[in-house]
Amino acid sequence: MNDDQPQINEAWLRWMRDFRMAASKLADVDSFDAPESEEPELLFVKFALFARALTLFDTALLLAEHDKVLDVRSTCRKVVECAIHMDAARRKPDYLQALKDDEAKSKWSRAKAFKDMQTDLDAGSRKLLQEFLNDKKGAQLKPSDLSKDSQFPRMAHMYREISADTAHVTYSSLLRHRSFLADGTALFSLDPLLEEDELQETLNILGLAVLLCVFSLVRMIPTMVGDEAFYDLHARYKVLAAGGQAQLGETA
Repeated sequence: MNDDQPQINEAWLRWMRDFRMAASKLADVDSFDAPESEEPELLFVKFALFARALTLFDTALLLAEHDKVLDVRSTCRKVVECAIHMDAARRKPDYLQALKDDEAKSKWSRAKAFKDMQTDLDAGSRKLLQEFLNDKKGAQLKPSDLSKDSQFPRMAHMYREISADTAHVTYSSLLRHRSFLADGTALFSLDPLLEEDELQETLNILGLAVLLCVFSLVRMIPTMVGDEAFYDLHARYKVLAAGGQAQLGETA
C-alpha cells in the first residue's frame, strides 16, 4: 500500500462491523406475519434486495479491513443500487412490474445482440429466435427513474458519480492510475489512490445506503421491530459523516 493512501479509521471499521452484526440479527427470523395487503412475490423481492445489500456490504467491509479503498468505492455503488431499489419498492406501487419490464427489455436486447452475431443456427432455432424478437416489449429501468420523488435523491447522483469515476471503464477512472512528480515525471500505479474527501464521501454514502435499507425493510414489514442497536448506529453514523470534508446533506 502506498504511504500516501488515505486509510479508513478504526471508528468507521467498528461501525461497519457493528452494523453487520445488527443487520444479521434483524434478518434472522424463522417466520413473521406478512402484511395482509402485501403481494407475496413483491415481499420476496424486498427481502432479496436486503439480502443482496448485506452480501455486498460484507464485501465492502472485507475490502475496508484490507485498506482496498478504491475497491470499497466501487462496491459501494452496488450497495447504493440496492438501497435505491429498496426505497422504490416501498414507495412505488408499480415497482415489481417495472422490474419485470426491465428484465424483458434486457432479454430482448441480448437476443438481438446474439442474432447480430450471425451465429450458425439451424432453421428451427432461427425461427424461434425471430419470433421472440418480433414480440418486442419491456422498458429499461434506471436508478434515476426509481429515485423520482424520493427523500434521498443524492443516492442516484452518487450512483452515477461512482459509476463514472471508479466502477466503469471511463477516461476518468483510467486517469486514477496516473500521477505526476513535481518535475513532471509521470507515474503509473497498479493500485490507484483515493483522495481523502473521496474516501469520506464513499463511507458516508455507504453508511447512508445500508441504513436506508434497514429503514425500508422495517417500514415494509410493520410487524418487524428495529433492534435498539440501530438507534445507536444511526447516532454514531451522523457523528462519523459530519467529520468528513464532503457533506451529503442528508441523513437516514
